[in-house]
Amino acid sequence: MSRGHLVLLGLLLVAVSTALGVFVRDEAPALDVRLNAYEPLHTRPLTVVAEWISFVLSPGLATIALLGLAVRSWLGKDFLVFRLGVLLGLCWATVLVRYAYRRVRPIDFPKWSYPSGHVTAVTALAFTAVVACAWYARRWVRAAAVLAVTAVALTAASRVVLSMHWFTDTAGAVSAVVGVGLLAGLALGLIGPGVISGRDRT
Repeated sequence: MSRGHLVLLGLLLVAVSTALGVFVRDEAPALDVRLNAYEPLHTRPLTVVAEWISFVLSPGLATIALLGLAVRSWLGKDFLVFRLGVLLGLCWATVLVRYAYRRVRPIDFPKWSYPSGHVTAVTALAFTAVVACAWYARRWVRAAAVLAVTAVALTAASRVVLSMHWFTDTAGAVSAVVGVGLLAGLALGLIGPGVISGRDRT
């Protein structure tokens, strides 16, 4: 995929997330309402599993990763690690748009709903991890991508099962993070045609 195509894809994903946020901020669409009202989705043992997933795959994990990248780049004077940290931070920062949408959650909770904070953090970490893998261990990129998609899907599902978020909160989070990730990755020289050498850095 050419650089121009990546830019267009990134802009499209950001636009989709923005449009979705505007569309759902005042009233939940039928899909959200039906999923939230579907009782078999919110019964044990699903909720127990969802609680554990939300505990493990949480913003705390992204915080640890960001701090680790910051310390590693400072101690090792490694500009690549620094850029990966910036990428993670920019992707994760998309959660701040929730203060613009101010969408109410499906349950009483003192934080805005769109986009999901958990899904934003995990998607940001997953996207950055795949990019890092492409640089340090390119032969494992496909496996990393599968693990990344699985982690994001599990996190999104757990937030819906626990009624902490509407489904569209999770979809909007993924769209925004990947869109910003593509644009930021291109700007930082981390992704794009011919950017990564064919040799692993391990």
